[in-house]
Amino acid sequence: MRLNDENASFRFNQTGLRKFLGDLECEIMELVWKKANPTVTVRDIYETLRQQRQIAYTTVMTTMVRLAEKGLLKVVDKAGLANCYVPAESRDQFIKSAVDRVLSIFLKEFPEESMQFYSKAKHAPPSSKKPASKRR
Repeated sequence: MRLNDENASFRFNQTGLRKFLGDLECEIMELVWKKANPTVTVRDIYETLRQQRQIAYTTVMTTMVRLAEKGLLKVVDKAGLANCYVPAESRDQFIKSAVDRVLSIFLKEFPEESMQFYSKAKHAPPSSKKPASKRR
């Protein structure tokens, strides 16, 4: 998801990061955040994914190129012919940026309803507020 892209979509029916990313994009980004030490290659991600399911190397490569085009990955080096990638931002920073973007859209397009929601949430008893989970 290009957070500032007018064509970006928010998928209400999905959970966790899949609200902001496609299924494979989400899987790849989770692996990149976990495995980048300090960099990761397509081969690194492919080898991990193919242990879980059948997937083509070119599918992983194309998805990682697109994630780089979207600004979620950065190419920082080459290992032979292979690009070495790093995440453009940490997982926590990505979530914060994505949530900020979504909430700012709601505030801009539905200001009254948004403020009513925030007011209700602010005055809700502590037991009704659910703690945010780190992993979804």
